[in-house]
Amino acid sequence: MAPAADRTTARAVAIEAAMAGGRAALRHFRRADLAVEWKADESPVTVADREAEAAIRDAVLSAFPDDGWIGEETGTTPGRSGRRWIVDPIDGTRNFVRGIPLWSTLVACEEDAPGGPRIIAACANFPALGECYDAMLGGGARCNGQRIAVSSVARLEDALFCYYTFEWFRRYKLEAVFRDLSARSAVQRGGGDAYMHLLVASGRAEIAVEPGLQVWDIAATSLIVSEAGGRVTTLDGRNDLRAGDALLSNGALHNEVVAVVLRLRE
Repeated sequence: MAPAADRTTARAVAIEAAMAGGRAALRHFRRADLAVEWKADESPVTVADREAEAAIRDAVLSAFPDDGWIGEETGTTPGRSGRRWIVDPIDGTRNFVRGIPLWSTLVACEEDAPGGPRIIAACANFPALGECYDAMLGGGARCNGQRIAVSSVARLEDALFCYYTFEWFRRYKLEAVFRDLSARSAVQRGGGDAYMHLLVASGRAEIAVEPGLQVWDIAATSLIVSEAGGRVTTLDGRNDLRAGDALLSNGALHNEVVAVVLRLRE
């Protein structure tokens, strides 16, 4: 287990790195001449993604040169310390290229532990919104330095349900899950990428359901949500950040949503 001092340092570096990446990306936001390329998985990438990841990597590895690295744009580099940094330089590139401010720079520090790897520090920075969320394992979650907490809503009929797009549910044969949660929840919101995770962490939403994830999409926000008092699992209730999907909730509604998934998943 990492000492508290190590976690505190890791959190400070995660914040510094996410802010540096955010500044690099923000220079390109809403530029008319921004060129968009398409990767093999049909996701967009720009010079802003690459410059942001380079800025994050410089900040992280100057502080922890022996740590490993998992970056969306630069891949995996093994380390020697038992820690690694999991980075998405611009989560929400589709929002970014359309000039929508719901994009973020995600930085998480993961350490090896007897029960398996765990995230010990994280930051999710939303430069275009002026909101920066961070968390430390055992140390709570914050937005712009102020503590945050999940909501106390205990009925699905009163909940705000967040998702990316219906297409992702269709692609992963979860249409029935989408329709059930949409019909039973009070309010529905789509298209938020990582921002919807932070809506859960800050008590403004109760449920976020995300199929089709990579580990860098969920590593940072998983700690922020859990340290705010919520729960993060796979859609079928397991603890696995690399499973490819996630359910984030205020905790009170978690088991009910898992039951919906298990009942209706095709």
